[in-house]
Amino acid sequence: MAITLSNGKEVNLYSARFLHIYLLWKGQSKELGGFQNGEAFSSQRTTADTTMQGDFHSNVMFFDTEDDTGTLTLNTYPGTSTTDILFNLYHLQHDEMQAGLLSADQMFGLNIVNDSTGEKITAEGCRLAGLPNNQGNEQAYSLAWTVLAGYYQNTGADVDDSMFTN
Repeated sequence: MAITLSNGKEVNLYSARFLHIYLLWKGQSKELGGFQNGEAFSSQRTTADTTMQGDFHSNVMFFDTEDDTGTLTLNTYPGTSTTDILFNLYHLQHDEMQAGLLSADQMFGLNIVNDSTGEKITAEGCRLAGLPNNQGNEQAYSLAWTVLAGYYQNTGADVDDSMFTN
């Protein structure tokens, strides 16, 4: 949903007003801002929860996967506090990391909440895949950060329908 302001600018209400992105790190939470308007983030699970396969006789079989990983892309403006935080996290995760298993202090989490739709995305055990490509021009000046999540879950709002009540 979008509205057009009196000055002709179109504002996407999905990201402009109702979307909140929280960084979870070392037992603390901080709301992030400074995202490109209308494109704060995109995300998806790595694989489908259920896959389908047919046997030799075309009988359908369904298989539930155990892969709970996901990928998120955060689009930030250069010079914002969120961009500075992500650069800092990248260097903490990549420059100072020792060989062996990762500790909890080297990972971060993201909670993304949409107050309008009730949708919530939980991403835990996150690492930044690398530094973003710089995209600097008049139309789109943003940094696209790829976040790999060891656990990714997307939930919607409760259904207000008698068919789905206990």
